[in-house]
Amino acid sequence: MRNIKFRGKRVDNGEWVHGYLIGEDVIVGEIVEWDSEYFCTEFWQKVDPATVGQFIDLPNYGVWEGDIYEFTRPWSNGALERGVVKCTEHAEWAVNAWMLTGIYEHGKPIGNIHDNPELLQGENKLG
Repeated sequence: MRNIKFRGKRVDNGEWVHGYLIGEDVIVGEIVEWDSEYFCTEFWQKVDPATVGQFIDLPNYGVWEGDIYEFTRPWSNGALERGVVKCTEHAEWAVNAWMLTGIYEHGKPIGNIHDNPELLQGENKLG
């Protein structure tokens, strides 16, 4: 079974929290205790829904929706490009296959759209 993870920025202090999304604005941790009428999670945090992003698990690699990656396409003579990982309303990843190949083989994360929006100013925005 696929493990679907999310992250979002807490509304109380702006720190990132990772876990499972409930509704649009709550992220919870693992279930630590349960029975037929009750369950308890490691944590429960209200998050800013505008910052919520899903994790995409690629073989031996993973990226978060909203992350900014800098990469070179193998055929572009070393030209650097930047791209943002996005998800469509149907939870299908809206990144071109060549962008994922570039990220996977020739790229690195340099930030995300919430903490580092300045990284996209004047750059090629992909995804």
